[in-house]
Amino acid sequence: MEAPSSSSVASRRRRLDLFLIACTDCKTRTVLELETKTDENGNRGRIFYKCPKRKRDGTGCGFWYWEEDYVDFLKTPKGKIAIEQLYLKESLEVNNGDMKEGKKQNKEKEELELYELAKQMRLLVAIGTEIVTLLKCILVVCVCGFLWNSFVVSRRNS
Repeated sequence: MEAPSSSSVASRRRRLDLFLIACTDCKTRTVLELETKTDENGNRGRIFYKCPKRKRDGTGCGFWYWEEDYVDFLKTPKGKIAIEQLYLKESLEVNNGDMKEGKKQNKEKEELELYELAKQMRLLVAIGTEIVTLLKCILVVCVCGFLWNSFVVSRRNS
């Protein structure tokens, strides 16, 4: 006889209307929205999201979030990319005859590369700003040291 399942596909309406994105870890399947059915740790009825490749014992794909954490994940750059890819996929499916499969994959890849490039540029600008600030501090210390040294030498000579 099988033990009762601790989760099942959410039979009731989702509490939040959230996107079911492609798994960002293994990138092969759409994540599942599930509801806990057992009362372990008082979690009965809680909604969670996981990759279909993640097993109950925690092995397999690592994508797994409680609903509130999934909401936070969707706000991260990685989550935003997944949502953008979902929008792009859905819009391409609606206009299926407008674009060939190869062009679709290239466009998604180019958009992802553009997003990554913009992210790297923002990081480089932040690093450059920090370097300029450090150089200004070093310059101030050097000038102060030079002035102090000049003051001490002039006092000795007088």
